[in-house]
Amino acid sequence: MRLELKDIKGGVLEQEYSLSVDEFPELEVLAENGAGSYQGPLQFTLRLQRTGRMVEVDGRLQATVQLDCGRCLCRYRQEVDERFSFTFTPVLKEADAGQDDVELEADELGLVLYQDEVLELGPCLQEQAVMALPVAHVCSSDCRGLCPECGINLNEGSCDCSPRPFNNKFGALAGLMSKKP
Repeated sequence: MRLELKDIKGGVLEQEYSLSVDEFPELEVLAENGAGSYQGPLQFTLRLQRTGRMVEVDGRLQATVQLDCGRCLCRYRQEVDERFSFTFTPVLKEADAGQDDVELEADELGLVLYQDEVLELGPCLQEQAVMALPVAHVCSSDCRGLCPECGINLNEGSCDCSPRPFNNKFGALAGLMSKKP
């Protein structure tokens, strides 16, 4: 997915993209490893603003992701609505960089490099889609999970298992502190 600088007429360009999951190979790898899979197209809304040779991008990602709950192991869908921003800057030529300058990497400054007046949006959008995936997969905040003894889903029913006593290895030391000589 490429965009030429000359397409940003008047310094501002607003674009909407509906992209298939197939266009982002990293998302397929994450789905195969159980990190969640996007369902349907990913909707990107981008506002690009050109300031000199730098291009600031403000965007929004809207999509649906399918996940496995970390407590009860049930599949569920969650809506993703994330805002993001990043900045493109041109690659400096050897003649542009002074010898006495402190060299900082573009990544350290939070910049994305471009060359030949062409912005490569694909890798940046893929990175935003990866970062938008939820870290903690829980179907609801009141999910009770599975019984550790019999494995029944406690959201769907109850069991007759009695909870195991907590194994407090330092419980014997507590008695020493309460005894007075």
